[in-house]
Amino acid sequence: MKTKLPSRRATLISLSVTTAGVAIVGCIGSRESRDAPPASDDDDDTTAASIDCEQTGYQTEGPYYPGEPVELLDITGGRGGVPLQVELLVVDVQADCAPIAGAEVDLWHADASGDYSGYEDFNTEGEDWLRGQQITDSKGLVHFGTVFPGSYPGRSVHLHVKVRAAGFDELTTQVYFPDALAAEILASAGYDGADMTAIDDDNYYSPETMMEAAGDSKAGVVASIVLGVN
Repeated sequence: MKTKLPSRRATLISLSVTTAGVAIVGCIGSRESRDAPPASDDDDDTTAASIDCEQTGYQTEGPYYPGEPVELLDITGGRGGVPLQVELLVVDVQADCAPIAGAEVDLWHADASGDYSGYEDFNTEGEDWLRGQQITDSKGLVHFGTVFPGSYPGRSVHLHVKVRAAGFDELTTQVYFPDALAAEILASAGYDGADMTAIDDDNYYSPETMMEAAGDSKAGVVASIVLGVN
């Protein structure tokens, strides 16, 4: 089903160099700056984008979700890395991708070394960095400030996402970054995890879960994706 949704720009105001915004232009198919403000709601900054309105496919929660995180805009928690702004748009696939307000969206991911907080495996018990929740606004949007995730064996660079909305099935999935961008970031200072795994070598990756992303290790990265729930 084709429908129309506005694309939006996200601006990294807190960075010393501003990164160009990324338009949301795709809905996931079937089958996770610091304290930067949300993107502008100015209608002059939006254009129409045609999308395929389909349900986002489930992907494994993985072993590193200790439970619902606290509500945070900036989930950095003092971890180093290239600043990353994430914008997620939650939509109802049964209603022509109408935005869903009031949905809980959890985001969590690895740090620059490929470690997760809150687990004995990484000697991070009791820590909760790079984990947080936001509630979608009237436009179905949430924004997170964090750092670009690192790499660990067998997995391409990704974020974990969980969406809960009244009247909808809970969605647990993962979203990904283009290889070229990930390779450039992982080559920068502080990223000392495993060698990068290409997306085509990741058994969980699906092309429909690729984010729109732009930026670099100096200016930071902005990334966005549409999450369709049923």
